[in-house]
Amino acid sequence: MHTSWLRFTSWQVIISMGTALAKRVFLIAEQLRSKVPGGIGTHTSALLGALSTIKDEFSSLELEIVATRPTGSETLDKFGIPVRYIPVPHKVFMRLSGYPLPLLGRKPGIYHSFSMFVPPVSGPIQRRVCTVHDLAFSSNPNFFTKRGVQWHARQLQEIARGDFPVVAVSQRTKKSLLANGIEEKRVFVIEPGADHLGQADLSGCQQLLKSLGVQTGFILSVSTQEPRKNLDGLIGAYQLAKISDPLLPELLIVGPSGWGPSIKRVSGVHFLGRIPEPILVSLYQLASLLVYVPFEEGFGLPVVEAMFQGLAVVGSDVPAAGESVELVDPNSMESIAKGISRLIKDSRARQIKIDKGLDRVKKMTWVNSARCYMDLWERM
Repeated sequence: MHTSWLRFTSWQVIISMGTALAKRVFLIAEQLRSKVPGGIGTHTSALLGALSTIKDEFSSLELEIVATRPTGSETLDKFGIPVRYIPVPHKVFMRLSGYPLPLLGRKPGIYHSFSMFVPPVSGPIQRRVCTVHDLAFSSNPNFFTKRGVQWHARQLQEIARGDFPVVAVSQRTKKSLLANGIEEKRVFVIEPGADHLGQADLSGCQQLLKSLGVQTGFILSVSTQEPRKNLDGLIGAYQLAKISDPLLPELLIVGPSGWGPSIKRVSGVHFLGRIPEPILVSLYQLASLLVYVPFEEGFGLPVVEAMFQGLAVVGSDVPAAGESVELVDPNSMESIAKGISRLIKDSRARQIKIDKGLDRVKKMTWVNSARCYMDLWERM
């Protein structure tokens, strides 16, 4: 690990009566206040959960979650990490974060944002870190709102001007950061885990399927409904595959509405929206395969979620895929349709993908990821 930015300062290790006091690390969980937290929200929740289980292993670090006050029932207390609330609403906080205001308070320590949001710190006794998931706003701006592109561009400029560490969730994201002028010595790859989903609710899931008139063995897709997730391409591919195989299982699409044009509704395709986690786990277990074909992704959590549950995946070349999915071209409905048809018809090919997927994720735990973060903070 490079050490040019790993500075020793008086606030980091304070000696009092011969005892070293812990270094404070403030975990900015503001993504969880977003209307649609998305994959970054899943990443943040899973990481906080893992950090809570290993925090006692790192006596030199003292963790605290920082977030604006909730508008509904609180979910941050469940992590067992102290929570400090910022006394302004989420929207106000985000709007003011670009100004030189002590929004995070003046406590010395490390302030880590688990999204591209750069913490608005107040002086040299507050160190910054942020986790970058992708730079798709730069390579494919048409997949974002104008306001979204502008916001992400400002955050990237702030990152480029700084000298603080940046965590990338994949080698591909690291490559994008380097291409945008971020020094390699500042970038650290910490891959997500795959074991964040809890127990299944098979009974509840079966009731849902019954209400839809859908049998087990369906085709599943999981993502926020927004342009870069390529759901229109998926649905078009599904229709093509169904022409050659009229008995093709039905397609279930799980995930909240994001933004963009309305997605076409066709026969055999069911939009379930946001569903409880235990139902999602059951869907992974009861499906025949997952189809995940975004145009661009920094990682692709649904891919490893499916692998962890023993489900074969048809997918575009996202970092999560490795060599364990039936790779297809997201720009070609014909390619996606062929991938779907192949794994539906060929049980041996499907089992090979299942076995490769299980091998891919067997060491991908959030505890491993959390230890990498803790190690990074210890060395700052």
